[in-house]
Amino acid sequence: MKYAILLALLLIAGPVAAAQPPQKVQIDYSVTSGSMQLGEGHDFLEHDGRKYSVISETKTVGVAALFYKLNVRRESRGSLTTAGLRPLQFEENNSRKPRRAADFDWDAGQIKLTDGDRIETAPLATNTYDPTSLPYAFAFAQSKQDTMKVFVADGKRLADYEYSMVGKETLKTPLGELETLHFQKVRDADDKRGLEFWLSVDHHYLPVKIRYVEKNGTVLDSTVTSITIH
Repeated sequence: MKYAILLALLLIAGPVAAAQPPQKVQIDYSVTSGSMQLGEGHDFLEHDGRKYSVISETKTVGVAALFYKLNVRRESRGSLTTAGLRPLQFEENNSRKPRRAADFDWDAGQIKLTDGDRIETAPLATNTYDPTSLPYAFAFAQSKQDTMKVFVADGKRLADYEYSMVGKETLKTPLGELETLHFQKVRDADDKRGLEFWLSVDHHYLPVKIRYVEKNGTVLDSTVTSITIH
C-alpha cells in the first residue's frame, strides 16, 4: 500500500541541502502521555557523507516501568545518495513483540519484510523508507519539492499514509523555544492512528518532537531534552 507525504518544502526558507547534520549526533527524548512521564528515548545518528545509521532506543522508566516494562531498539542503516537517505536494512527488537526487519534490495527492486517467522516480499519503489529513517529524511533532502511520494516498510506491513506540513511552529522544550516545521499525518475518518513530527530549523531539520496516537486514542509524545554533537 502506498505512502504519500506532502512535504510542502517550498515553504522552507533556504535550501535544505545547504548544511547536512553533523556526522555524529545524539538526541535524547522524554516520553510522556499527557502530564505523565512514561519513559525515555535516545537516537544516535551517524554518517560519513556516503553511509548512515540511525539507532533509536526507547524504554519505560520510573513508576511506568513497574506496570509495563518495555524496551524497544530500532536500527536503520543505508547509504546517502544525491536524493538523500536510501535505507538498506531496518530492524526492530521489542521486548514484547517478535523481531521485525526490512531488507531493501534496490538492484532487484524488491523488499523483504520479516515479522517473527513470517517472511514476504514486495516491490521496492523509489523513495522507500522505514519508520526510523523517515523523520531524518528531511534533514538529508537534496532538493526542495512541492510534493513527494514516500513508501515506508516496518517489517510487518506497508500502510497508507498521507502527510502535510501544518506550518512553522515555536516549540517549548527543555532546550528552550525552538523554531520548527510541523508535519502531520492526514487521517481518513476510520483511521485511528496518528503520527506527527516537529523538525528543528536551527538543528539541521532534525526531529525534536514525535507524536504517536494509538488506535485507542492514547497520545504519546517524545520531546527532545538534549542534543549532543560528538
